[in-house]
Amino acid sequence: MKKKITIIIPLICILSAAVIMILFAVVSGRKPYKDLEAVQIVSATVQLSPPDKTIQITETKELVDLLKDVVIYNKDNSYTEYDGQGVTFTLVMADGTQTSIMAYNPFLVIDGVGYKTKYEPCEALNHYANMLLERTEMSAFTDNVQEIAFQATVIEVRDDSILVRPVNDSLELIASDKVSIPNKEKLALQIGDTVKIIYNGDILESYPVQLGEVYKITLLEQAKADAMWDRIPMVRVNNKLYYDTGRESTVSGRCGNMDGEITSTVDGTEIPMEDNQSNFGSGFGYQYGADDTIEIYMNDKWFVFEYREESE
Repeated sequence: MKKKITIIIPLICILSAAVIMILFAVVSGRKPYKDLEAVQIVSATVQLSPPDKTIQITETKELVDLLKDVVIYNKDNSYTEYDGQGVTFTLVMADGTQTSIMAYNPFLVIDGVGYKTKYEPCEALNHYANMLLERTEMSAFTDNVQEIAFQATVIEVRDDSILVRPVNDSLELIASDKVSIPNKEKLALQIGDTVKIIYNGDILESYPVQLGEVYKITLLEQAKADAMWDRIPMVRVNNKLYYDTGRESTVSGRCGNMDGEITSTVDGTEIPMEDNQSNFGSGFGYQYGADDTIEIYMNDKWFVFEYREESE
C-alpha cells in the first residue's frame, strides 16, 4: 500500500507541473514571429478595411520588427462578431509559401485562425498600416500638384517680394498687369530682369494680384546696364562701393568662414550709404577677394564685385 502511495505522489507532481506550464503558456502567450527576418520575405502588402485599400510594402524591416513583438494567447474566433478596422498583411516568403496576418485588436488572425493578442503590439501594427496609407495618399497628392509657368518682367524689388508684369499674350496678364511674388529665396533681382515663375495655377482676387502658391522663381535674363550707373548692383563695405562685374568667381579651395554679411538693403535705383548695405538684397555673406574685390555668395554661387575708385 505504501508503494502505491509513493508512486501516485510523483505522478501528481508531474501532472501539476504540466498544468502549471500550460496555464503559464496561456497567460504569458507566445511570439509566433520572434525568429522572423526581413530576408525571408520576398514581397509584402497590407490591406486596410476600411477603406478597402491595398498598399505594397517596399521596406519590410520595420514590419518585421513589429511582428517580432506580437504576442498571441489562446485561440478565439469571436473576432467575427466585432466591428472596426482590420489591417491584413500578406507575406510571400522565400520558400514559396504565403501567410496572412490580420491585426484586429484585441485579435490577431493568422491564416484564418483567430487568437487573442497583446494589445500594444497589435495596435502598433494597425498604426503602421495607417501611416503607410497616409504616406501613399500624400505622395499621390504631390504627384498630382499642378505646375503652371509664365514669364514676367520685374518692375519693383522689395525686401521680401517682387512686383512683376507678365509678358504679352500670357493668361496672367489678362488677370492683371501687376503680380506680387514672394521672394523667399532672396534672389538678387533688379528692375528690368526677366524671370520665370512656377506656381500652382491659383490667382487670387487682389490688386496687385497674388498667386496661390509659388514654387520657384528663375532669373532668365538680367536687365542690361545703361547710363544710369546707380542701377548696377552694388554694395558698400568699409565705406567703399563695390560694383557687380557680372562674373562668377573661379576660386577653388575656399575658406568656409565669411568675412562679413550684407545686413541691409535700399531700392535698386539707390546708392547704398551704410556699410554692409546693398541695393539688391540682404542676408548674403561675402569674402574679400584679390585686386580690391569682394566675392558675394548668392543662390549657391560666388559673384565678383569690384571697387571703382573713380565713382567715389
